[in-house]
Amino acid sequence: MKLKNPASFLAFLFLSLAWLFCPSCAPKLLEDHGWKISVDQQKETLKIEHESTGVILENAALASPSNEILGKWKIEVSPSKLTITTHSPQESTWTLVTTENQLQISSSLPGSILRGTAPAGEERIPARTAEEDNGIMFTSLGFVSARNIHSLFDIPTNTMIKFSSSSLLERNQANRRQMKVQIKLAPETSLSIIPDYYQNVLGLKYYQPRPQRFITAPAGWCSWYCYYMGTTEEDMIRETNALAELLKPYGLEFVQLDACYTRGEEANYLEWNKEAFPRGGKWLFQYIREKGLKPGLWINVYGSNYARPECAEKYPENFYLRDKEGKLSGACCTADDTVVRLDYSNPEVIEKHLKPMFSILKNDWGLSYLKDAGWGTWMDYYDQNREQAFDSSRGSRELYVDVQKAVRSTLGDDVYITGCAMHEVGLCFGLFDGSRTGGDDKAVWHPERERGMSMQTFFHSLFGANYLNNIVWFCDPDVVMVRNPLTYEEGQTIVSAIALTGQTYLASDFMDKLPPRKLELYRKTMPTTPIVPIDLYPFRILKNKKDGVVWCCPQVKEFPRALDLKVYGVNGDYDVLALFNWKDEASEAGFTLEELGLASNQEYHVFDFWKQEYEGTIKGKYTTSLPAHGTKVLIIRAVDSLPQILSTSRHITSAVSLQDVHWNQEEQRLKGSSTVVKGDPYSLFLWVPPELKMTKAEANAEVLFSRQEENGLVEVKFSGDLPEAETLLEWEIFFTPAGKAK
Repeated sequence: MKLKNPASFLAFLFLSLAWLFCPSCAPKLLEDHGWKISVDQQKETLKIEHESTGVILENAALASPSNEILGKWKIEVSPSKLTITTHSPQESTWTLVTTENQLQISSSLPGSILRGTAPAGEERIPARTAEEDNGIMFTSLGFVSARNIHSLFDIPTNTMIKFSSSSLLERNQANRRQMKVQIKLAPETSLSIIPDYYQNVLGLKYYQPRPQRFITAPAGWCSWYCYYMGTTEEDMIRETNALAELLKPYGLEFVQLDACYTRGEEANYLEWNKEAFPRGGKWLFQYIREKGLKPGLWINVYGSNYARPECAEKYPENFYLRDKEGKLSGACCTADDTVVRLDYSNPEVIEKHLKPMFSILKNDWGLSYLKDAGWGTWMDYYDQNREQAFDSSRGSRELYVDVQKAVRSTLGDDVYITGCAMHEVGLCFGLFDGSRTGGDDKAVWHPERERGMSMQTFFHSLFGANYLNNIVWFCDPDVVMVRNPLTYEEGQTIVSAIALTGQTYLASDFMDKLPPRKLELYRKTMPTTPIVPIDLYPFRILKNKKDGVVWCCPQVKEFPRALDLKVYGVNGDYDVLALFNWKDEASEAGFTLEELGLASNQEYHVFDFWKQEYEGTIKGKYTTSLPAHGTKVLIIRAVDSLPQILSTSRHITSAVSLQDVHWNQEEQRLKGSSTVVKGDPYSLFLWVPPELKMTKAEANAEVLFSRQEENGLVEVKFSGDLPEAETLLEWEIFFTPAGKAK
């Protein structure tokens, strides 16, 4: 007989003999209630696993209250219980008891510590649950951690892993995809898991992780809140020109035409109203693409023009859904009632109407973004008139999803689809890239009448559904607007909130008419970034369910007093904190470092992003005054002994432009690279310790000026015009000991 793998066989034989003659060397194992606890007696460490998530904690050591490692273990395993007795340098007895979804851990030494490492990569994220709410909403960008985060959420398995509130989770600096975990026992604590978290705890009917077709939510422009049903080709040309010039360089990508273009019996989704769009949709799409932007379109796929359908001279009568009196019904939200509801219980409607139409829009026209509209009202109408359907055995939800599957398969993975199924959340998880989460807003702060539209609708959607964003889809709270009568301060609040949550960012302003100051609000908050929520619960929810299931259009009791984006990037760890004033008059606002999960005994820099001013350092707490409806965005960073970049002038997160930052201790030089917008000056804001003084700055673009203030702030401003064929601003800033500076 010939061994296929002699090396593996010899290794197995060696281990078997070792365990035979050295029983204490054999690994100990407890498996019960889905838990698996392995003991490495040579290293004297534990590995804790669960059947739903795999490894939860590994290389776990036992430590005394003074954090001294306890060794010389003696192991006993019994059903549902593992006992470890330590003999050096202190004697102690530890027990680990498994129960359903919980592991109870205790020690005979009160205050003992279990410490190890926990996998915490892109798919297992830091999380907080509703009982930890403190009025501040937390989000993350990169591999972050904080002292007030005690849980990890495993996205693929929909499982919450909860460590005790006395635990400390800190990123492993040698491997940021791991957490260094310390669990302090008092004297007993528990490690628990919550399976099917989004359903069992939050009340969703469905759960599916977001498909990775797109890295970030879209940034674009929507015609609706500027022109409504009166949009014309001329309007779209003017806005496309303005967007290409004013916002495309800053990250805006999509230009989306909303409902308006199917008005009249001669118009449909492929043949547009000739009075408003004389050259048609295909021509407009081409024009948008020629300007370097991506065309998007509003379509209610559950309707078609009865008199002039898209893909035939006349559709069969059984293509249409009728009521009990045999009458046709207008499809929701279209320009007029010439577009009527289709009967998708007839499979021919998908094959001979839907797929051919979207094939033309994608392959012939170049559709890049679909606003998949209709508010889900087709399902309601179908349920009311199901007896008249072609195949009444089919259910409304089943058919709705079949339609979306056909749309996705026809458009492929490179077209972004924003859904508008305003019913039970999650009906089309996996098919939609994003979805509207609430009603229409309007460019006013408060509604002009009871239950009227305003930016309050936007905030309810944004804060009430943020726990879904970039987990199951990208949330769309509706459009961003900053034009009058909204004040500049209100505009700051609106763009800060959308930028620090990473939700869908579609503007709907007349861009060429905006004052430069308001245009800057867009420029400094685009593009979107791959932000993930930390707070995995609907913020202070008042209403978001129907019959116990999460539905559209959340209403929150109150908006958060602050929004804290925790960032880790090439510039290290820092917080971007938006302090809000929701009151109608000026008011005080503030926070403590402990509330942000930062070290209360540590000193932190504070930089005002919107004012681009350094406020000095804080320790413990911070207070300020905010105007009515206003926001202050602070970049908060732990003080170091070396020069530190506090912010850039480019983007609110300070994470968009910086590509590399490196300090050379020997040469006393800070070197890095940044992406810049052509023609737009770019500033770096640094803090320099008093022992150093900046001597000069060099770059592959003109250094417009540099200044150093007495409080340690240094600003270096560069031209945005790079040499031909170069794509990055390469910069260097030189320092010398303060006493030697000339």
